[in-house]
Amino acid sequence: MSPRPRREACSVSRDTIQQVLADYDALRRPGTDPGLEAVCTAILLEDVFGIALSDAEIDPAVLADSAAVAALVTRLRGAV
Repeated sequence: MSPRPRREACSVSRDTIQQVLADYDALRRPGTDPGLEAVCTAILLEDVFGIALSDAEIDPAVLADSAAVAALVTRLRGAV
């Protein structure tokens, strides 16, 4: 299977990042496997923000923390 084409990056505000992550947090189910949740978060970041995480960045400890995820998105996207 060939990789999906990359979408053109556009500016994303910190407020938008925070809102998307808050909405995503509201949908999370308690008790979900942390590794599975990390993969789901990585897919969300790819689909919504157009960024792909490396295997090393798909860390359940980081991706479970909204502030850490926001910082990661800001770093990888260069939010304005």
